[in-house]
Formats: sequence, structure tokens, C-alpha cells
Amino acid sequence: MMCLVSFLFIVISLSYFVIKEKNGKYLFLLLFVAFGFLSAGYHWKGGSDESVLMGMVQGKGVIKDVGLTAFGNQKLTLLCDLEDERGAALQDVKVYSLWRGEERFQAGEKVSFSGELVPFYEPSYPGGYDEELFLTTKGFEYKVYLDRMEHLGEDISVSSALARGRARFHTVLESILPAEESGIMKAVLTGEKDHIPDDSYRLYTEAGVVHVLCISGLHMSILALYLSFFVEKILGRSRRTSAAVAIPVVLSFLLFIEPSPSSVRAAAMICIVMVGRICFRLSDRMNNISLAAMLILSIQPLYLFHVGFQLSFITVIGICLGVSKLEKKKKKDRGRFDWLKESFLVSLYASLFSFPMVAYHFYSVSLVGILANLIIVPLSGLLLGFGMLSGILGLFSIPAGVFAAGSVYGILQIFEKTCSILLQFPFAYTLVGRPSPLVILLYYGILLWFMEFGGKKGSWKVGALLCGAMFCAVFDNSLFRKETTVTFLDVGQGDAAVISTYDGKTYLIDGGGVYGKEFGKNVGKNVVLPYLESLGVSELDGVFLSHPDSDHMTGLLEVLEEIPTMGLYLSDYPFSETEDTLLLKEMVEKNNVPLYTVKAGDASHGFRCLYPLEGVTFRDGDDNHGSMVLKYDYNGTEILFTGDISAADERFLLEQEADVSADILKVAHHGSKYSSDADFLETVLPEAAVISCGAGNLYGHPHGETLERLQAAEAEIYRTDTEGAVLVKLKRDGTFAIETMTERKPFYENVKEKLEKP
Repeated sequence: MMCLVSFLFIVISLSYFVIKEKNGKYLFLLLFVAFGFLSAGYHWKGGSDESVLMGMVQGKGVIKDVGLTAFGNQKLTLLCDLEDERGAALQDVKVYSLWRGEERFQAGEKVSFSGELVPFYEPSYPGGYDEELFLTTKGFEYKVYLDRMEHLGEDISVSSALARGRARFHTVLESILPAEESGIMKAVLTGEKDHIPDDSYRLYTEAGVVHVLCISGLHMSILALYLSFFVEKILGRSRRTSAAVAIPVVLSFLLFIEPSPSSVRAAAMICIVMVGRICFRLSDRMNNISLAAMLILSIQPLYLFHVGFQLSFITVIGICLGVSKLEKKKKKDRGRFDWLKESFLVSLYASLFSFPMVAYHFYSVSLVGILANLIIVPLSGLLLGFGMLSGILGLFSIPAGVFAAGSVYGILQIFEKTCSILLQFPFAYTLVGRPSPLVILLYYGILLWFMEFGGKKGSWKVGALLCGAMFCAVFDNSLFRKETTVTFLDVGQGDAAVISTYDGKTYLIDGGGVYGKEFGKNVGKNVVLPYLESLGVSELDGVFLSHPDSDHMTGLLEVLEEIPTMGLYLSDYPFSETEDTLLLKEMVEKNNVPLYTVKAGDASHGFRCLYPLEGVTFRDGDDNHGSMVLKYDYNGTEILFTGDISAADERFLLEQEADVSADILKVAHHGSKYSSDADFLETVLPEAAVISCGAGNLYGHPHGETLERLQAAEAEIYRTDTEGAVLVKLKRDGTFAIETMTERKPFYENVKEKLEKP
């Protein structure tokens, strides 16, 4: 849908230029846009063709690039020949591989290897990371977990030489700068972002200047300006000569760094401008943007779906439109400080145009970025210049590099202080959630209208209409649809469900957790929090912990660490004291979260607790018996959450004649055969049953016996391990609709299916 929004926005914008300029040549740009959109859909591979290679593979090839994962393992780009156990083979395959061994490998090495071929990850929850799209866009065909690597020699190709040069440059930066600053400069000078400290990346992101940490149009433009100054002012050559020099230098720099959509876009636009200068042709900004997009999409159509491509182009369009309006002002009307006003307006236009895309992909916007860029962008030219100088000097003399790097260190300190100060402002970094495509289209419609017609006589009628449409689009959920959603997240072998109500309330039931995975890097941080942020949730109205097992609690504690919570509700049961329960107490005290215990009969906010029963305690040491059983009711639609209760607990509920009937059942204990007894299911009589479990888990969940009992009860079965997150929409008329992540398809695939239907 985001791509459809981008497509429609470009079509509408270009249509406006056709009408305003009365020039038919812009129609060709419309045709190119339509061609690019359809071409991207046609070229979509949907990941590797697992019918060609599968299982264990072995091969020989060259390491083209090296990076680090969040856990310190090497991620290697291999260009290699592959063969699987059946004898199926492919040549010159680009493979994304992960190496967890102790030996470190470098780019440019020839290696032999073996490992397990695995599929690319698809997003398993709304707004999740789409590894399949990301890696396919970068040209990867397979993903392999390596278990053996052997060095065979050195590759002497140009690409390997560039990779070794980049690695040598990284070593120099590590020698002349502290670890934090060297990690930042690796990103600024070569595009290598794996070594940026998390705190620094978060600081730059929240201040709205994260573009400084990647090779963007800013860096490419500064490089081109440096070249022009050197050739024209120092060497005394003509502008045509400087343009002829700039093209190969910019393209060589693009080969040296790790290319991204923004750097490719910038390089393409600079080369187009330079070619025009050589041919004595004036450049048109919108033409340059359109030609750059056409060139990029003709090479890799899937870039259309890349966040970097979308943000880069929409931001530069905003800047160009803003500059065009400023140029209409006559020079004689300029005041002494108009340069500051103009810089502010350019920064404002860039931010206004990028806000919807940033919100769609990252769920938050930086309002202080407009001010931060006024300070940081001008200094970025000095940072790039001194950074390149210190790195080049360091290649020949480390002391000389250290001396030149002093300015780099000073500029980075200014960046850090500027960001830290600005982030103290109210609403500096605002969580807004993911806007709908309709809201984004209306936003751009209003923005373009105000830029062109704002303030003109009679224009208020159209403006009022657009603003009214925006109001309805933003508030349609709470004012019209009265829709409540329940999302069973895919957290692997665990439970986590989010209830978002029509009136803005949000509740979390369990938070998942992978046993043995580091706290702070578990599913709460990687899955639950991003989903809550996509909803724009800045505060939880209630968190329910069914029982303190790590696969239910670890992710929940990570959420408590980040989001204010009105109350934590824990089952009133004498659980064993473990490291997990001690951590729970510590987190509750540390974050001042009100703690409540609940038992059968307690009810609030549409929830009714059915279990544990007061005074009932099991002596077998199994804390699953204390799992909280909750029933949630919205306009007659009932959902039963059963934690990890067993058949014995289910019998207690039936003996107490508890009202366990429900339309939707969250199946107990991840589908264990020791739960979901036939009598219990006959009493619940669910229309749908959701099983939350991990793919290929060690316990064999869900067990076949449980699936058979659910089928006998005529329940529609949904599984997070095979279908990803399960989204339930509860409607005001008492009905509900269920959708899974595997059913969500790109826009062009839905169109294709409809066109193919007879």
C-alpha cells in the first residue's frame, strides 16, 4: 500500500505539472512512472526458488562484503557456486550467509564452505521487518547458516580490491578515533553502519538527522562541490572540465562505498546534471529526479519498495519545490538575514514532505529535526572533508591522521550536544503510529494545495474540504467504525496478544520470550514494542501476565521497561520464586508499575477472570496450574485466553460451572496434547482457535491429538508458526473477521489475481 501511495502521489504531482506548464513532454514521465510500478510487480521474485536448491549445501566462492550482526557474528556476502546434497548446482550465486565461528574472515578472500540453506524471513506481524524484500532488493538469492569455512586464497578482482581498500580504511578510522566516533565515521564515509553505537543511532534518529549517518544526497553533493572547487578554483579549469572529472569520481566513490538507494539516487542526479553541463544544457530539477528514478528502477525495480528509495525521492522533491518557491523572490527584496530564513524554509519543506513516509516506516517523527538540520547540515561539509583528509593521511601516517581527526572529533561532539539539547524540547520526538495510506494521500494533497493556493481568494473552500477529509480519515476508527482489534503476535514459542480498543485503550496479555536470549534483545524489544509503536501506543492501560514463565514474561518485562503502564495484573497464585519472578519484582519497582493480583470472579474493562480459583493450589510444582484464564467481551464477541493451563485445570473450571463459552479460543499451552480436553472444547464451542507456537519448536507443539480435537469441535484453526500474526477485528454489530499475515499480499499481487480470474 505504501508503494501504491507513492505511485499515486507521483502521478498526481506530474499531472499537475502537465496542466500547469502546458507542456506535453511531461506525459512521458507519467508513462515512465506507470511502467516502473508495473515493472516492479512483474520482477518480484518472492524470495529464493527453493525447488532449485534445498537443505545442506556446499560451495566455493569469494567474500564480497563483511558485516556484523547485533550479536557480533559475521554476516558475509558470498559470490559463489553452490551445490546441494541432491547434486543440484548453480553458478555465480549471490548468497547472504551468517558465520558464528571464532575465526574472522575478510572481504576479498576465496573460501570453501558448507551450511544449511534457509528461507528468507517474511514479516510475521504488521509492520515487521521484511527480510525477504530487503535481501531480494539487494540481489541476494539464498540465505545460508554456515557451519564450515576454509580459506583458499585471495581474489584479485577489482571489486575485491575495493573491498580490501574499504576494510583498510576502516582499520585506519579505528586507529585514529575512539570506538564510538570511528563507528559513526565508517557510516559517514563508507556507508558501513554495523559499528554505529545503538545510543548514537537512537540520538541521531530522534533528533531527525539520521541521514547524516548514511551516504545520502548531502554527502554526494558535498563531494561534487569539493571537486568543482578544486578543479575550477585551484587548477583553474572550466566548468565543463570539472563536470567531466566529477562523473567518474562520483561513480568510483559509489563503487567504493556500500551503495544504498539514497546514494545511488544522488549519484544519478549529479551525473545527469554534469552531463547537461558538458552538453551546454540547463538542468530541470523535476526532470533530473524523474530520470534518476527511471534509471534506478530500470536496473532494480524492487527499489520502489525500499524505504530508502521512497524517503530519498520524496525528500528531494520537497526540497526542490521549496527552492522553486524561494527563487521566485527577487534578489532586490533580499534582506541581510534572508539566508537564515531560506535555510529554515528548505529544512521545513524537507521535513514536511518526509514526515508521512517516516511515520509510515518508523512510527515516529522528529519535530526538532527542522532546527537540528540548520546546524548539522552546514557542519556536515566540514565533517566529510576532515574525515576524508584524516582517513587518507592515516593510510600513510597514523600520527598525521590522528592530528587531522581532532576536527572530526570536535564536530561530532557538537552534533551530539546539539541533538541532546534539542531533544529536551517538548514533543521533540513524537510517536504517531503508522498512518493509513488514505491519510498520507490526503496529507500530501493538503500540503501541495497550501503551497500553491494557500492564502488566495476563494481558496479556503477547497482547503476546508481537504482538511475535513483529513479529519474524517484520521478519526474514522474512533468516530465511525467503532472497531476493536485483537492481535495474536508471532513471538515464536510463547504467547503475546495486544488488544486495541475503538476508544484508544490498549492492553497486553503476555509478552512472549525466547529462553536464553539476552534481555533487551528479546521478542519484547524486537516484536511487541515495534507493533505497539505502529499503533501509536505511548502508554498501556493494562498488562496481564498469565504466569511467570520466560516464554510469556521476558518480552513483557522489556515492554514495561520502555512504555508507561497503568497496571500489571498477575494471577493470584503462590508461584515458585525463581530468577524470573525476582526480575519481575525488580522491574515493577524500578518502573513504578502498580501491581494487582486477580482471581476467579474479578472483572474490569471488559475482562473477566475465570481462573485461578481461590484456595486451589497444586503441589506438583508446575506453575502452569496458576495460569490466569481471562475472557474478553466486546459487543457480544467473546475471546478466551487460557495461558498454559492443563486438562486438570480445565476440569476444575467445568466442575465450577465457569462460563468458558467463547467465539475465539486462545488454545492453552501452545497446543500441547495435555491441554484442550475434548469436554472442555465441547463446552467452549469456539468458532476459531488460535495456537501461538514457534516454528520447529523442541516440544512438537501443536500436538496432533490437539489438532484432531479442535477439528472435531469444528473450530477454524489459526497458527502463528505457519501463518504469522493473527489479526481479529471485532465489529460493533457483534461479528468479527480474522486475517493472518500470510494472507496479506502486496497490492500488485492482489491486482494480478483479480485480473487472472475469469
